[in-house]
Amino acid sequence: MPRALSAAVLGVVALTAAGCSAGTEAKPDPRPSRTAPACPEDGVVIKGSGVDAAMGTRAMGITLTNCGKHPYKVNGYAGVQVLDKDRKPLDVRISHGSDVVDDVGPEPVTLQPGEHVKAVLMWRNRVTDATRPAVNGAFLALTPAAGGSRPQLVRELIDLGSTGELGITAWHREGPKPRR
Repeated sequence: MPRALSAAVLGVVALTAAGCSAGTEAKPDPRPSRTAPACPEDGVVIKGSGVDAAMGTRAMGITLTNCGKHPYKVNGYAGVQVLDKDRKPLDVRISHGSDVVDDVGPEPVTLQPGEHVKAVLMWRNRVTDATRPAVNGAFLALTPAAGGSRPQLVRELIDLGSTGELGITAWHREGPKPRR
């Protein structure tokens, strides 16, 4: 390949990798926004951080933030339900912990206003039974605890293959733990 042509190809590759294209302007994302209301009545908001996929293993962080004016106690695992595109529940088995990410287990955490905790959802997109259709969720209904309050919806593709299994870690703080 001549040098001038290879430099031009590299330039187009660099523009494409940067999210640009030659001669066109960026267009707004037509998908619905992932932002939640400022602060729901219960004083906490749950958001997803997008899916990290590698070799069939998927991981998605979720964050629970105390957006209220009072301390909020959390202990254990988020309530999770996988919904289809029509927001109907899918047959998915939710398990605590995972073979993908270490789960230190539940511990009580009191969140002051503005503080947050995180959890990780993990699954494998694999087919273990060719007679069972693949499970593909379009939304997650998340609550601070299993059987908890009003669920908050997060729009995300959850492609479980035929396993129908999803693991979750307990809520945990990032970084150093506060002194008691």
